[in-house]
Amino acid sequence: MLIRLFNTIYQFILNNKVLKILFYLSLIIYPFIFYELYKKYKLFAIGVHTNLMIPLYFIVILDFIQKKIKTLSALSSRLKYFCTIYLIIEFFLIILRPSYIFIYERHGQYVNNYINSEKIEDYYHINRPEDFLENINQEFVFKRKQNSLGLSDKEWVKEKPEGTYRIICLGDSFTEGDGVDYEYSYVQALQKNLNKKYKNIEVLNAGKRGSDPFFNFKLLEDKLIEYQPDMVIQSFTANDYYFDFVLRGGMERFGEDSTLIAKRSYWWEPIYASSYIARILIQTLGGYDKYLIKTKEYDKIVEDMKPKTAALFRQYKQFSEKNHFDLIVFTIPFNSVFGGDDENEKFHQELSKEFSKFDLTFYNLEPCYDDYVKNHHAIYQDYYWKKDGHHNAKGYEMMAECIDNVIEPFLINRHQ
Repeated sequence: MLIRLFNTIYQFILNNKVLKILFYLSLIIYPFIFYELYKKYKLFAIGVHTNLMIPLYFIVILDFIQKKIKTLSALSSRLKYFCTIYLIIEFFLIILRPSYIFIYERHGQYVNNYINSEKIEDYYHINRPEDFLENINQEFVFKRKQNSLGLSDKEWVKEKPEGTYRIICLGDSFTEGDGVDYEYSYVQALQKNLNKKYKNIEVLNAGKRGSDPFFNFKLLEDKLIEYQPDMVIQSFTANDYYFDFVLRGGMERFGEDSTLIAKRSYWWEPIYASSYIARILIQTLGGYDKYLIKTKEYDKIVEDMKPKTAALFRQYKQFSEKNHFDLIVFTIPFNSVFGGDDENEKFHQELSKEFSKFDLTFYNLEPCYDDYVKNHHAIYQDYYWKKDGHHNAKGYEMMAECIDNVIEPFLINRHQ
């Protein structure tokens, strides 16, 4: 039935003079556009359009052979039939997006998790300075104007006014404030809370979605330390450890001359990117997950990251002592806690043991979240976007209050 429907639409296009010209024109132009984009953007040039265009080219070629070469008519007809089935399956996989093969795709374009890059924005995982970003999904819309540092915050003044206590918040999307407008991020909520109790406190937002503590430390060490922070608040979540670190590695990602070095690259990844069917076959036959990690190697990769993570935060603590700022490292629970997931607690316990070896406290906000929810006679779901999983405005208020509780003793000591 679906094949008959496709053939009907296909023949309708070919029988209409205007549609036929437009159809063949698009087939002629597409490779040239794709080639230019691929030279510039590599795998990011591949998108859902590629998934559909590839089988469509085969169908058109086989249709031509079927009509023009009688000796190959039967064979080309059968091959065209299979290509049509392939096209239909790809179309429905694009619509359904099964979670085990679907990774985050920006505007339908394939996103490679392993980037070799010489762009300074990639090296520090920041946005282009003065850029304007807009995030739209089913649940929310928010806009971000980047400052001259490529961060989603107001313009920073390098010279710190006398008597000012400056806090820099580093982290990923939960620090940047995904899901809410700028003024409702936890950083802004923390600023408002502290203004009620203290004078001359600045809280600066250096969060960037998709970032992690390795990127954050490198950015702080090379650029942000010039802003003379009195305190640095660094988020470190289970997602950083079990996902970002696994994909990106540790300090070895930073090459010479501001070159970002990917952990791995496969010659067949363009094929993987161009077809959901290919993804299913590669994962099933090759034993990979959707991030192109061998499933049997995952646990070893995580274990290998433990000493690299400990080394990072040891270096981070030494850097804080050398530059005379308080270092606060914390983690938060994700919305998976709704279903009783204890991953955050296990992650926190495991890394706390490592950090205790060099006297760095690793704060867990989950107990504070529990108390906050109970005291407000609410449920966890009230503080997260249901589908996206980030905090909503109420969630960031909760996050800010819990961080406020952690840093309060440090502020009291500094203001005495």
